[in-house]
Amino acid sequence: MNVTFKDWGSSLASSRYRSLIPAQELKKHGIEQGNDWLVIGKHGWDWKKQTAGFKRVCFDVCDDHFNTPSGDFYREAIQRADLVTSNSQEMARVVKEKTGRESIVIPDPYEQPERKARVHDHLLWFGHQSNLGDLLPWLDRLDNLEVVSGVRVNGVVQWSPEAMDAAFERAGLVVIPTGKSMAKSGNRAIESLRRGLFVVTGYLPAYADLGIYIGDISDGVKWALSHQDEVIYRIKSAQDYIRNEYSPERIGQLWIKALFV
Repeated sequence: MNVTFKDWGSSLASSRYRSLIPAQELKKHGIEQGNDWLVIGKHGWDWKKQTAGFKRVCFDVCDDHFNTPSGDFYREAIQRADLVTSNSQEMARVVKEKTGRESIVIPDPYEQPERKARVHDHLLWFGHQSNLGDLLPWLDRLDNLEVVSGVRVNGVVQWSPEAMDAAFERAGLVVIPTGKSMAKSGNRAIESLRRGLFVVTGYLPAYADLGIYIGDISDGVKWALSHQDEVIYRIKSAQDYIRNEYSPERIGQLWIKALFV
């Protein structure tokens, strides 16, 4: 048996989490690329061309686009696929609500190295430029904030693996305001905790198991800086949990179970 994960380039976090890392893990188990399964996500591609030659197709859903112009594409792809996967319990709930189909939940694995826990007042926000709107209401309320994204505008550090590494090293707290979509995965909080950084975030179901601050962002920053011993303890506890629950090895096993068991 074999499987091909369609990737859309390593600069996309979702491509790394949903394609590149799983493919590496399956290869460790002797599962090479081939035409037994195609795992593919995203939108804007032609079903017939991309799936030609594959025996079965798994459509992987990691963003809630059902109420956008791409919604019809997702509905059709989900109905045509042999198997549907999703990156969070909330995303699976949305898929079921919008299409009637069940999907298998496979979380995003971590990819960052684990670093020593610390906390100080240099704040970091990072993410895709489509999420910058979530941050805008907080800019006047947060001091000493560094922003890393793929958009080329003044005051924003242009994303690259090297720039992201450097930003993590400078940071003492990560802030992640959340937006309208509740179906996202917990990958940004998970990666931050792996890097030894506490996370202050808005509500998102996928963050519920990580022991981070969920609520008002500016209040959370103040709380974290005034409760540093508690913050260090929470980071270490979260790292212990993430090391097992979100390891690439475990996520690889979930993909094998979904596709071949």
